[in-house]
Amino acid sequence: MGAVLFDIGSTLVQGPDISPVTAVARLLGLGDREKSRVADIIMCRDFDHPGQLCRCLGEALPAGGFPEDVIHRVWSEQETAPGEIPGATGAVRRVKAAGFKVGLISDIWAPYYRGFLAACPELASLVDFAGLSFREGLRKPSIPLLERAVQALGVEPGQTWMVGDTYANDLAPAIQLGMRTVWVLSRPEKEYPAMEGVLKGRLPRPDIIIDTIADLTGMDLGKL
Repeated sequence: MGAVLFDIGSTLVQGPDISPVTAVARLLGLGDREKSRVADIIMCRDFDHPGQLCRCLGEALPAGGFPEDVIHRVWSEQETAPGEIPGATGAVRRVKAAGFKVGLISDIWAPYYRGFLAACPELASLVDFAGLSFREGLRKPSIPLLERAVQALGVEPGQTWMVGDTYANDLAPAIQLGMRTVWVLSRPEKEYPAMEGVLKGRLPRPDIIIDTIADLTGMDLGKL
């Protein structure tokens, strides 16, 4: 039948207005170059507890000596931040019942993923493969991350749909790989450049555009 890959943040769950990378960078007063290094550490490594992350940041950044209470605070907030977007579990349940394999493809770090699992236990139980940046060591946009997913699920790219809210990170690499796409325009204010590109024909148009993940529940899944 094929597979459907879902982004997590702002597609299945909603949480803080700013990313953990931005939160840490602001609290520690880091510049753009240091923020990029923080992103590679936070999003591409698997930490069991905030103390590990603090030590790693201290070794990687010249400032060093980060106050652990700052990292602990962001970590704790991220573990409790995710909340299911209404209709997310129902949409994934319907996709699964239609015979599709289900995957997750997400830029995410360990505490937020734990929060996702706590917020969406039934949804998480339906997942056949989770391609998570902190486990795979890859950040989106990433064709190799998508290739790992289709290989793990035993499907071809042409049999696979990518569902996400961000054109550049979620849809563009999927289109390049030959997947079909569903654009969830849950945050259109952040997608204006991509929307303009699609409207003017500079960017490939996604196969389906919806306002929220709940719209997938009411669709004729024969179209997928």
